[in-house]
Amino acid sequence: MTMLGASILMMAGYLLSAYLHPAWLLAAAGLSAALAVVIPQALRKQCVFYALILILAGLYFNGYEFLHRSEMKQLAETEETIRIRAMIASPVKRDGDVARFFVDVQQIEDRYGVEQRLQHTERIVLRVKLATFEQAGLIEKWRSGSVVTAKIKLSLPSPARNPHAFDYAQYLYWQGVHVTGEAEFKGMEHQTQNTIMARFQEWQGDGANRIERLFPDPEVAGYMKSLLLGLGQEVTPELSDMYSFLGLSHILAISGLHVTLVSSMFMWTLERTGIRRKTALITTICMLIGYVLLVGASASAVRSGIMGGVGLACQILGKRLDGREVWAGALLVMLLFNPYQLWHIGFQLSFAVTLGLIIYVPFSLQMWSWGPVWLRSLIAVTLVAQVVSFPFLIYHFHQFSPLSWLVNLLVTPLLSIIVLPLGYIAIILGMVHPALAMWPVKLSSLILDGVHQPLFGLQKLEIPFTYWQHPPWWLLFLYTIFLIVIPFLWKRGFHRRRDTILYIAIFFALLLAARQPFSGEKEVRITFLDVGQGDSIVVEIANQKVYLIDAGGTISFAAREPWREKRNPFEVGKDVVLPFLMARGIEKIDRVVMTHGDMDHIGGLAALVPRFAIGEVIVNGSTPKGYEQEILQLVREKRVPIVTGSPGQTWSDAPGIEWKWLHPGQTSAYTGNDSSVVLQLTAYETIVLFTGDVERNGEFRLVKGGLPPVDVLKVAHHGSKTSSTEALLSAIQPKAAVISAGANNRYGHPSPEVLTRLKNAGSSVYRTDQQGAVTLIITTSGMSWKTQLTDT
Repeated sequence: MTMLGASILMMAGYLLSAYLHPAWLLAAAGLSAALAVVIPQALRKQCVFYALILILAGLYFNGYEFLHRSEMKQLAETEETIRIRAMIASPVKRDGDVARFFVDVQQIEDRYGVEQRLQHTERIVLRVKLATFEQAGLIEKWRSGSVVTAKIKLSLPSPARNPHAFDYAQYLYWQGVHVTGEAEFKGMEHQTQNTIMARFQEWQGDGANRIERLFPDPEVAGYMKSLLLGLGQEVTPELSDMYSFLGLSHILAISGLHVTLVSSMFMWTLERTGIRRKTALITTICMLIGYVLLVGASASAVRSGIMGGVGLACQILGKRLDGREVWAGALLVMLLFNPYQLWHIGFQLSFAVTLGLIIYVPFSLQMWSWGPVWLRSLIAVTLVAQVVSFPFLIYHFHQFSPLSWLVNLLVTPLLSIIVLPLGYIAIILGMVHPALAMWPVKLSSLILDGVHQPLFGLQKLEIPFTYWQHPPWWLLFLYTIFLIVIPFLWKRGFHRRRDTILYIAIFFALLLAARQPFSGEKEVRITFLDVGQGDSIVVEIANQKVYLIDAGGTISFAAREPWREKRNPFEVGKDVVLPFLMARGIEKIDRVVMTHGDMDHIGGLAALVPRFAIGEVIVNGSTPKGYEQEILQLVREKRVPIVTGSPGQTWSDAPGIEWKWLHPGQTSAYTGNDSSVVLQLTAYETIVLFTGDVERNGEFRLVKGGLPPVDVLKVAHHGSKTSSTEALLSAIQPKAAVISAGANNRYGHPSPEVLTRLKNAGSSVYRTDQQGAVTLIITTSGMSWKTQLTDT
């Protein structure tokens, strides 16, 4: 049996154990025994061996899960404060006045002073608050392997609160982490331990400092730290977003190209000094181990290091190995060390793209025979990497730019073959004397500036087919089967011109399927996003129109001291609303409704206006002030129409779909929350009332103007007691009500009085603070509900 087959069976065993009841192992064993009786003897031994590997992989995964169970989860559920003794298990990453890192907890002491040594070491994420610049400087010097003692407050990591959002709890689970802890730096005790990883982290830090001294431009220095040393967090958020948008993020990951370049340069230097080739090869293998540790030992770096080391060892032994077998060996080693890596996006992309290159580049060169070999190889590598990475990128990030193919073809060779070597040359020459590194630094900086400026220009373009809706499992399955089957068919003679045309047609058919909406034509989907203390509602109408009613907002304050500034602070529009729209495959918002000018309703639009085509913006007609003026200025720069309405005005987006403007009328009569736009949507005879933040006076005028009974009420002002009056509820008699409020918000929303009124009105209540995003689906058959955190 090949190592490739064994690696595939190992992954299958892990996946089955992760998602099925452990009883599947007994079922597999029983089925294998039954098949061993009926299958031909010639195949019996092979099939039994396959089944044995599958079952052993499943047992190994279950054992790994058992060893990584949590002993502190029960304490975290009640947010207990305990004292821990732990070992730092990752680099310390400081962002402003907060530092985060993994620690392996060995011993705990509860609030009663009872000490307990854990049955096994448990890894947690520790978040440390910093009070002074001196504390920030001290914690940055902490290294892996050092021991810390601290008083921490335990908690459970938060799951995704919106559809297809980043699931922090799930992410930590696959890191072997079940709970998180928070501590103050003051009172923490730290004992330095001289470990191997600590030493390499110090060398990495020294390298980063050297790059800062050589490259005066902070943006270029951060880029080179990521490119050369794997310090991805040093790249500016703007540059990182641009690389992600254009599909260039892989350039900043330590990969096979880095390993090949570094090992080749090292080998060339050794051989020029007169060292025998065999000795140089052995030395280079040792160097690769150190290099992988120096750049942080990410999944792609370890994979590249293992495969590169095996390749060099084969040269020493005079043997030739199949690249697929080397790939499978690296996979087996890494998954035996840590099965959870199978769920890490970096691991998935690194191994998938590498296997794709091994299999499909030779295959592509056979399909396309004209032109020079170097050009065909360059195009083949680029296209294969894009085709293989595509399903991973749309599944995890919902983003894949059509320009990525061309941009990678033009930019990747330039950055990888010129800028990357120049960076390493600059570091080496700079170690002799900084003046020697002047020209490599200037040339690489000049190239980066010349490349990045047009790329930022491309990012500003509204390129269609960039945001991809979250794909269903069956589409990913078909895409994978297609990629697996093509080489087999080609080898068996299916490589005539019409076969090639058929392959291309099927490929584009799969891409077209990924662009098709997975909801019904006669369906209105209303998603009340969980944006914390704010409002943001996305209305998708019959796969034709998209409304965005408000976009939440984050109130930010300038840091008291520069060192406290976050590199990429959380912002609702950028970090909540934008990812949701991308996951729905939305690229055009037909109407943006700004109900009124409060930051918690319109603040998120600053991040959205540049990223989407917008049909028109609907406002309440009041004179804009402050932040609202800035948002509208962004809208005007895109030449988007800004309109308002008047009571009684109606419009239709599709048969059976009608909107009605209810409020405000003459804007001079309303101020503050009472100037909120109030809209009524009638969809297939289901009525939904969107109320913004309208309060008692505004509700009085609505009732006075006449309101029909409604099926769904978006409760005004997050459930404040100044809204949702008995008069309004008596008039509309809502069957259901949705309250958008932040969990544990400081205002106490929703008010107990409002909840009592809704209960007395007979309304079912949905709350984003308790249930996460709330989705209402309206069809000709009626309405149904989905909640992100609980099933209702």
